[in-house]
Amino acid sequence: MNQFAVVGVIVLLLLYIHREYRVYRALKEFGGPPTAGFSRLWLLSAVYSGKMNFHFNKVNDEHGSTARIGPRTLLTRDPALIRKMNAVRSPYIRAEWYNALRLHPTRDNITSYRDEAIHNKLRAQMSHGYSGKENLYLENDIDGLLMRMFGLIQRKYVSTETTYKPMNLARITTFFTLDVISTVAFGKSFGFLEIDDDPFEYLKQLHVFLPAMMCFSVFPEVQRLMRLPLMRKLAPQATDITGLGKVMAFARDVVAERFGANNITRKDMLGSFLEHGLTQEQLESETLTQITAGSDSTATAIRMTLFLVTTNPSIYYTLISELLAAQKENKLTRPILRDSESRNLPYLQACIKEGLRLYPPVTGLLAKEVPPQGDIIDNRFVPGGTSIGWNSWGLMRLGDVFGQDVEVFRPERWLPGGGQSSEQIEQMNEVVGLVFGYGRFGCLGKPVAMIELNKTIAELLLRFTFQVADPAHPFDSKCIGFFLHENMFFRVAERKGSLNIHPYTAEE
Repeated sequence: MNQFAVVGVIVLLLLYIHREYRVYRALKEFGGPPTAGFSRLWLLSAVYSGKMNFHFNKVNDEHGSTARIGPRTLLTRDPALIRKMNAVRSPYIRAEWYNALRLHPTRDNITSYRDEAIHNKLRAQMSHGYSGKENLYLENDIDGLLMRMFGLIQRKYVSTETTYKPMNLARITTFFTLDVISTVAFGKSFGFLEIDDDPFEYLKQLHVFLPAMMCFSVFPEVQRLMRLPLMRKLAPQATDITGLGKVMAFARDVVAERFGANNITRKDMLGSFLEHGLTQEQLESETLTQITAGSDSTATAIRMTLFLVTTNPSIYYTLISELLAAQKENKLTRPILRDSESRNLPYLQACIKEGLRLYPPVTGLLAKEVPPQGDIIDNRFVPGGTSIGWNSWGLMRLGDVFGQDVEVFRPERWLPGGGQSSEQIEQMNEVVGLVFGYGRFGCLGKPVAMIELNKTIAELLLRFTFQVADPAHPFDSKCIGFFLHENMFFRVAERKGSLNIHPYTAEE
């Protein structure tokens, strides 16, 4: 190597060191893990650990409500800052983190688009379908799948005094939410509940592609490489016989049925999206996103709320008493209560809110980018281009919002006389609502998720009793953007007494 080449290498190295030092200094006033100022390895380790929620919360506990977790990345559990970044007229945009949510190897979706104009147009086109206003079958479809789930439990998992048939609640609830999202979205169920199995090997693949997505979120450079023609061959393909590729094929096929000479017409989400101008390629990409984002998060909320209720005897008794009293007073439609009826049950709603608070379903950073001119946060200047992610786990454990017993499952905190003033309850409602996003980045699927929560928890408790199988180790859990729960076994029995409900069968 000649002297000019040596000088060139030295100059490049010095320029690199200078640039990285400037990056380090830009956020030096924000505390964080020691290596976070000049390396993304701490962040990668945290998201891969399976305990990212605890790692993130420790950072904010030790370094303040907004802290540093990467050279250009901050983490916040400040609800005011989160609302500010997500507000309709906010100058903040989606950060590069969202590139990791590009599930289809060649197409973006509503969660991965960073172009605000495209994103806003898609939201406007899709909001009608998600709201249920153009989906004539929404609640009835959910009712039908609830009946199928009850039939499955009755057929295979009800224990008696002489027989014990453990039921994996984590698996059953995921099957249910997958069948719901496929049915309400495009009128065709995956059929998980029908066969009580995972023919797609979807759950197995979650343990592969969720860590991969988190890697892409920390190192977007890797995600950009996946767009190269050669690298696309490594991504899931519609020709795959299992996993996300098979889900892609399912989405492609159901979308194709809406086009051509013999196209199917149905007043569901897919029909609404089509009516509002989405193309066939867009529909394929969006249905894939619906399946992944709309099933795992809701399944987590259902099973964790059920777990928390049934493992707290006084809460279990209070909620059952409310449900049975409402039924005795003919305030619940049978065989399945209506969503509107469940909203009038204050203790049920308190349990649902408390479940969402203790286990916010989405724990990924959902990072937003500071506008080019920069911003002042906690009296400190933050340069433009900085990413700021949320700490949802920590946000839902703010003592000055929810009270000092934030680690306790206590639905009473949401009710008058439960220790919080009416002003505090109003603030709690505002903060817990952030689990579904806020402003122009709010979750479009919230109406569907709430119907599932309102109906499923109430009906399961009315029909069956639940006892956790292993109190010392009730389930296995990983937190990788979403929660992955396994081995959540319960002893399930039929609830005794007349409940005036329609008999269900395996075929329903």
